Amino acid sequence: LAICGGEDGNAYVVHVSGKKVVATLTHFEESAAAATAAANNNNTANGQGGEDGMEEDEDGFVEARSVEAVGFCPGNIPGTAHWCATGGVDGVLKVWNMNVGGVGGAQLRQKCTRGADVKAGITRLRWHNSLPLVIASYTDGVVCIWDARVGTVVGTFTGHEDMINDMDVSFVDGSNAAVIVTGSDDKSVKMFEFHP
Repeated sequence: LAICGGEDGNAYVVHVSGKKVVATLTHFEESAAAATAAANNNNTANGQGGEDGMEEDEDGFVEARSVEAVGFCPGNIPGTAHWCATGGVDGVLKVWNMNVGGVGGAQLRQKCTRGADVKAGITRLRWHNSLPLVIASYTDGVVCIWDARVGTVVGTFTGHEDMINDMDVSFVDGSNAAVIVTGSDDKSVKMFEFHP
């Protein structure tokens, strides 16, 4: 299986050898088409909006709805078989159970948010190799480590002054420790050690 995120607000799980989408994970609460239709209706009624009906912010951007980061949980972690995670530009990390939800779907297990006042999106995510934890980097330069079972933050790292563009994680042999390496638009690379 493979998983990929889309600009339409969904993530797609694909059976590679069968060349078929086997599940669609709806990361955003409503579809992009519904959001566009709602924006068209609201903006037309209010006399606002451009040709596409989407209201632009002061920089000329419309609300993005893409899923930027995805990943499967390693199969060796007890109680998490067939789990995956999606991270969107909305800053929400979602944990899914692929064993539940029927054909073409999955059950949403956790919806992880840093708080209503935090507007930073997720840029990368990575599952811990031996614990049910998801490591996520954000556009505000923060790294959070989430317990995928309960949806709570178990670690936070700061230090960047701008968006994290990339992240890699190395795991220390014989322990659950992890070294997180991040690269940012602030032209710096940071290393963080996590000891659960």
